[in-house]
Amino acid sequence: MRCLVTGAGGFIGSFLVEFLLQEKHEVTASDVARSALLDEVGAGFAFRAGNLLDRKDLDQLLDVARPEVVFHLAAQSYPNLSWEQPAQTFRVNVMGTVNLLEGIRARKLDAVVVVPCSSSEYGPSPDGSPIAEDGAIVPSSPYAVSKLAQDHIGRLYHEFYGMRVVRCRPFYLIGPRKTGDVSSDLARGIVAIERGRQKDLPVGNLDVVRDLLDVRDGVEAFWVLVQRGKPGDVYNVSSGRGHRLREVLSIYRGLAKVEVRERVDQGRMRPIDEMVKIGDAAKLRGLGWSPKRSIEQTLSDILDYWRKRE
Repeated sequence: MRCLVTGAGGFIGSFLVEFLLQEKHEVTASDVARSALLDEVGAGFAFRAGNLLDRKDLDQLLDVARPEVVFHLAAQSYPNLSWEQPAQTFRVNVMGTVNLLEGIRARKLDAVVVVPCSSSEYGPSPDGSPIAEDGAIVPSSPYAVSKLAQDHIGRLYHEFYGMRVVRCRPFYLIGPRKTGDVSSDLARGIVAIERGRQKDLPVGNLDVVRDLLDVRDGVEAFWVLVQRGKPGDVYNVSSGRGHRLREVLSIYRGLAKVEVRERVDQGRMRPIDEMVKIGDAAKLRGLGWSPKRSIEQTLSDILDYWRKRE
């Protein structure tokens, strides 16, 4: 099938392009610029630089790609940055989505459009139990509000125009190539200790519990949504299991080549309202999907990735 991936140069996008190529689909990858992560994917896909906020770029992209399936990953995806740049966050996440859907509608493309929104739309469950799709919506940042708006724009375009939009809310996708999250930060710190560049591992609050899912399982879930997801509906993309960050560090310790001593870094300690956040993936599992990779395998792959690059 002809597949278009917006935001293809990001962490998730690069793995999605790689998966689609493995499945023998025709892939057009789009982003504002070609990234080093896409270079890791290799060849076999068409790349088009462009900005969804630029109507000329978007028109050219859709006219050339003529997609049967669209994965809309283009976003300003950093919650902290959204406090500094709320207007730009809304322009990219909300207007970018509107522009894309309008472009598809204007061309009468009968494409399945997968719109990954965010688990940040949810508030934490009172008792720490897994959050289902009908859980309380309490966005906690301008980024989360923008993803909520994107979420409902997708729903409206299905309801009013009959477009085949399937929404999903990924929880915490982790894996090789990612930077700036706790799984990669811990791995890179351990590699620095193994290389003799630092003596201990600075850590923050290790009692936080998060639903950690391998990105490769996540992109396979996106494809299941193309095949069997119900247009207009929304699905959590999550493992359904919580992992305390102390458990993550313990697994890394078992994989390390040297003793790893932790050091609490007050700069990494911050007030956290959401101590536990786990997604209920029963609805997605009902479509025949389930994670294939264990947390141990994912963390091992992350550590090996950074050993080759640090």
